[in-house]
Amino acid sequence: MAETDTYKQVFMTYPVQQQDGLFYTVYYIPQDAVVQYPMTDQPIPDELKGTVPKYDWQIDGGVGKWVDSKVDPNTAEISALKGIGAILGKQLASAVAAADQANKAVAALTLQVAQDIKPPVTPVAPTSTATSAASTSENK
Repeated sequence: MAETDTYKQVFMTYPVQQQDGLFYTVYYIPQDAVVQYPMTDQPIPDELKGTVPKYDWQIDGGVGKWVDSKVDPNTAEISALKGIGAILGKQLASAVAAADQANKAVAALTLQVAQDIKPPVTPVAPTSTATSAASTSENK
């Protein structure tokens, strides 16, 4: 794959658990880019699969390595879902507000169009019922 020739996977590490339940975010950067704290290009070891890994920068003289954060993966997943729920709640509120604004704009435009296309009212000469009755009886 050509992308692996020009980009490498790195991990932006965090000292605290993020909304997604993890202690890192995966990024792809140019192959020749320098990686330094708080990023690492060390892959997560296979023995940490099934755990919530965290990069500990205090180990190995500040070089750091991946360790088990001891956070229950289910707890991490619940935290992630709660974070996603909060984000979706905000997006829903924003969408409802936008829909309300759009409905108000449509109502205002509909009223304006109705006023613009309303034909002008021209006065019609009043006809009396006596005149109408006389003209009807004359036609017979």
